[in-house]
Amino acid sequence: MKQDTTQATPFKLVYGKTATLPVEREINTYPAKPITEENFQETLLRRTYDLMETLENKQRRAADNIQKSQEKQKERHDSQLLNKPVKFKIGDKVLLYRTKAEKQ
Repeated sequence: MKQDTTQATPFKLVYGKTATLPVEREINTYPAKPITEENFQETLLRRTYDLMETLENKQRRAADNIQKSQEKQKERHDSQLLNKPVKFKIGDKVLLYRTKAEKQ
């Protein structure tokens, strides 16, 4: 299931491909060609190249999406705070915060 923030599944961000369940291999629903002794080296090299090329880009895009999402959340939070001005009256009890510098 895709995450709303990253727009990708956690498995895909780590391994660079979608997860395959064991039952999918037994039922032959997985569209990959079987790996044999002859094409093992080629498949391994192709997979390594794909990971080097695409995985970093996918992770960078996910990080960008996270950053954008956090900015939107901050804007929404800040707008809610700014829309509600606090008005104190004489006699209201408030919490006084003293920094370490003020205490010395």
